[in-house]
Order: sequence, then C-alpha cells, then structure tokens
Amino acid sequence: MPDVAPPVITPRGAKIEPSAGAPFEAVRVARDVLHTSRTAALATLDPVSSYPYTTATNIGIEPDGTPFFFAAGLALHARNMEADPRVSLTLAPFGKGDALTLPRLTLVGKVEQLGPDETQLAIRRYIARYPKAKLYLSLPDTRLYRLRTEGVQINGGPARNASNITPADLRTDLSGAAELMAATESEAARLNAIKGEASRLAVLAGAKAGRWTITSIDPDGIDLASASDLARLWFAERVAALNELEQRIAPIAE
Repeated sequence: MPDVAPPVITPRGAKIEPSAGAPFEAVRVARDVLHTSRTAALATLDPVSSYPYTTATNIGIEPDGTPFFFAAGLALHARNMEADPRVSLTLAPFGKGDALTLPRLTLVGKVEQLGPDETQLAIRRYIARYPKAKLYLSLPDTRLYRLRTEGVQINGGPARNASNITPADLRTDLSGAAELMAATESEAARLNAIKGEASRLAVLAGAKAGRWTITSIDPDGIDLASASDLARLWFAERVAALNELEQRIAPIAE
C-alpha cells in the first residue's frame, strides 16, 4: 500500500462525540470567517531558534479562496518564510467581543511569493479591501505571499468544534466561469458607481447599511468592505456568467 502522509495538524488523540456539541454548519462558518476576517495572526518559524514567531497581518482573498498577505522584505516574518515556508494563519473577528465565544479558523500550509506578473492585480484586490494599504504597498521591498493550505481547523465557539474540514472545502471552483472572471473588475466598478447598490448588497449579506464597496466577485458570492468591516454575500446558486450574476443580485420587485 502507498505511504499516507501524516496530517499537518496532529489530532488530539481524544475522541470528540459530535452529539455532545451544539450543531453548526462548519463549512459555511469556515468560509464566512475566511472571507470576512480583516486581521489574522501569522505564525512563522525562526530559522535559528526554531521558536514560533507570531505577528498580525491583513488578509486578501484570491477568487478561488486562496488567502494572501503583505510582508516587507525587512520584516522578521519575511526572513522566516524565506528560510522555511511553513506557516499558520488564525483568522477570527478580532475586536468584536470575547474571542473564545466566536468562530476561529486556523490554516496551516506553505507560503509562496507571488510573481511579478501576479503582483499588480493582487495589489488592486488588496487595496480594495484595505484602502490605507497604499501607504505601505508602495515600499520598495513589498512582497505578497499566498498560502497553499494543507490543513484546516474550525472552532465555531463553545461546544462547536469540527476537525473534518478540508482545504478543498474553502475553495471556490472557477471552472466554467471564465466569462464572469474576465469581467469581475469592470462589473464591480459598475456596481460601485450605482448609488446605494453596494450598501444594499451588504445589507442582504447581513451587515448594517453604510458606505460599502464591492471588492471582488466570484462564482460563489460577492465580497464587500467598509471602513471598518468586511461582508460576504453568498449566492443561493453558483454563477458562471454576467447574466446569471445580474439575476442573482437584481432587486426583488415590491
């Protein structure tokens, strides 16, 4: 039989009885946390001491659900990642209450630096989520890293644990959606130009009305940002073309 690689997140070794915990939609919660967390704890490994080194960072999301983030070349965590690409990201709604009562998502995997041909588009996506990022993305040693996730752990809050989530559960399938993906930037700009449209979509996503901006569109939904929050509008059904998108987000007639 072929060798099976051990999991990158070692199980506790103690059986957790699912019926003892409160039920929750683990995959949906995990994807919500991924798309709406403004801040993440990034843990890297010091190349000399081997101790973990943790810092806080912002998270961008590529259309297929892959997280990416900024690092200055002089930063300690950038040095660490160049020596050892293994990292861990923990995403949570930091600053919104007791962290242990809210969902937390931990991702483990290896990072890779985005190439020159990918950087400009990634920077535009990042700035759409974090407009003040213009201040530091212009630094000469700016680097962007994506995380190739190999292990996932979601905790939905007290008595809501799930260890059967896989990296594939967090991915957005882009196959067959070339038409939509080719037009997402221009379509987001068009919708943002319509007064109140982004706010309407944010409210549909469960957020409060306010000054919102559509930051990205993919076959599964729309990401939105305000000055202090992020929101995700999930489509009831996957979309692959612009006419399908228009149908999904069209206002319901009174």
